Amino acid sequence: MRVTVKYYGVIKELAGTSWEEYDLPQGSSLKDLMNLIVDKHRGDGLYDKLWDKKENELKPLVMVVVDGEDPIERGGYNMVKLKEGSKVELTMAFAGG
Repeated sequence: MRVTVKYYGVIKELAGTSWEEYDLPQGSSLKDLMNLIVDKHRGDGLYDKLWDKKENELKPLVMVVVDGEDPIERGGYNMVKLKEGSKVELTMAFAGG
């Protein structure tokens, strides 16, 4: 199945593109996709921005939206199953004052 990933802000700059498409097996989870993304970008700054090597997971400031919904509210990265045509958006949380 084909999934589109859109990048925003600093993630877009580090990826060098505003979007990418990934082919995944049916039944793949969001975590499967995130593993593909970080593996693809292991040699560039995007990997370091997204991935906490010590915890072996996404950094807490990475914001992910899947088909317009927060994956945490749907049970977390392992529980969210992607489907043909899913749209995943990645950006970094920011704070202001």
